[in-house]
Amino acid sequence: MSNLTPNLGLSGAQMETAIGLLEKLLADEVVLRAKLQKYHWNVTGPQFHPLHETFEDQYTALSETVDDAAERIRQYGALAIGTLAEFLQHTRLQETPGSTPDTRGMISDIVNDHEHIIRSLRVDIATAQSEVQDIGLEDFFTGLIQTHQKMAWLLRAHLESTGL
Repeated sequence: MSNLTPNLGLSGAQMETAIGLLEKLLADEVVLRAKLQKYHWNVTGPQFHPLHETFEDQYTALSETVDDAAERIRQYGALAIGTLAEFLQHTRLQETPGSTPDTRGMISDIVNDHEHIIRSLRVDIATAQSEVQDIGLEDFFTGLIQTHQKMAWLLRAHLESTGL
């Protein structure tokens, strides 16, 4: 190993697996952040103000998550993906270009994406345990599950409280 290659006690294959998991996560977080920004800009109706703020709170929080995921890729010695084409290539989320749902649809879409990321992270944790054997990566993913669970809960609670 050169001085530029991290010596983390992991094989090259283990680091490549970790990088692959992180690239998918990074892409998912960027796509979700973009959806939240779109909905922040386009929400209307009686729930405009609280949803406008909630969407902004969530995309702002995800900006930190995006940065953390990209920096973790760098910690494994790889360059972080960063173009829209790369994000779309790696994401596990679905986009619907040209479509802007109503308020209930916006909330449902975002909740579904949070829950999709949670389910994906559970699988990623299992891979991190069995193939990468890096407790730091597992811990990072576990913290993100908690973040996304809370974000999804807040939006579900909004649906329940407003009867949307």
